[in-house]
Amino acid sequence: MKKSYQKRKWLILVFTISGLLYATTYIPQRVITTTPSSVARIHIFDGQSGYELDLSDRDDINAVMQNLNDVTFQKGKVSFGYMGYSYRITLYDKDGDELDEFIVNSADTVRYRGFFYTAKSGRIDYDMLDEWMQELKSYPED
Repeated sequence: MKKSYQKRKWLILVFTISGLLYATTYIPQRVITTTPSSVARIHIFDGQSGYELDLSDRDDINAVMQNLNDVTFQKGKVSFGYMGYSYRITLYDKDGDELDEFIVNSADTVRYRGFFYTAKSGRIDYDMLDEWMQELKSYPED
């Protein structure tokens, strides 16, 4: 009888601690934490038009990364099974290795590692992404 009580006590403790740890993932936090200096190239794919853009200019990279690093997000619902998106952004280091990837759906929503995140402080500079894509679309095709 005593062993059963001890076992139940430990299970309750383990589930409680696991639940609390999982709950902390819902505290608003910065989601994109890659340092701007480690990013050598940013690949942006427009999920609406199929256009893609590579940014390698240091000022452009710093502008994007500073903006993303300044936004605090609240974790939301699971994003598995959802189709379509505005911009898929992939960050690469100087060796061409992928550092991170996420989807920007709007100025206040990203999909990252299987979840939707909503901006709680700050906003994604969605207009800047739109402007770059509009410039790309305005070039005549070769």
